[in-house]
Order: sequence, then C-alpha cells, then structure tokens
Amino acid sequence: MRKHSLNYKLLTVLKTTRSKIQASLLALVICLLVAFFTPAEAQGYVAYAHELPFEDTASQPETHSLRLGYIANGMYIEAGPMTGGHSMEMGFKKTKGNWILKTKYEGEESKYNELFKSKIETEIIYKFGEK
Repeated sequence: MRKHSLNYKLLTVLKTTRSKIQASLLALVICLLVAFFTPAEAQGYVAYAHELPFEDTASQPETHSLRLGYIANGMYIEAGPMTGGHSMEMGFKKTKGNWILKTKYEGEESKYNELFKSKIETEIIYKFGEK
C-alpha cells in the first residue's frame, strides 16, 4: 500500500512540475512574441528537421519536425508538430567584433517520452581574422 502511495505522489509531483514548466514556457513565448511584433526587421520562416539518433552503433527511432518560426533582432522562436508530438525552440544570437554568443532553449513533448524533454544550449564563438 505504501509503495502505491509513493508512486501516486511521485506522479502527482511530476504532473504538477510539468504544468508549471508549460505555464512558464507559455508566459515566455507570449513575452517574446510581444517583443517580436515591434521590430523593424522581422521575418517569418518555415524549418524542417530530421533527426536519427544512435545508441552505440544501433540507430534509434527517427524524428521529423516541421516548425513555423519568426526571427527579429537576433532573436527567434519556432514551434510545430513532430513525429508523435510537438516541439518548440527559442533563442538569440549576438555578434560583437569577432565574438559570437548563441543561446537557445529547445523543448519537445511526444508519445515516446513520459515527461516534457528540454535543454538549454549556449555557444561562445571566436572567429579568427579581421572583422
């Protein structure tokens, strides 16, 4: 009986955490969209992606995604359907001299994952030569 109770509590916590994450993402998306609607140089786009992951030498199930996006002032946001679910990504790119800073948040929810899967990735690039 106690094991069942712990499992139920864990599932409740995970569902609550998931809804908090989704609410936070929705708020962030709304803020970014409001910021994107005011710039002078903004444009929409469509992006297709294919991913074929490997575990050791064995290929895993492939994923296809199609996202509609919007880019302005070095910031972008895109979202759309993917194999078995949906995904989204948002980020920005800033260049100063030979330095480039890129960061992005990417998340996906599909029937293949029990929880919302996400990551934050940051790159700092220095380009050699004169700018």
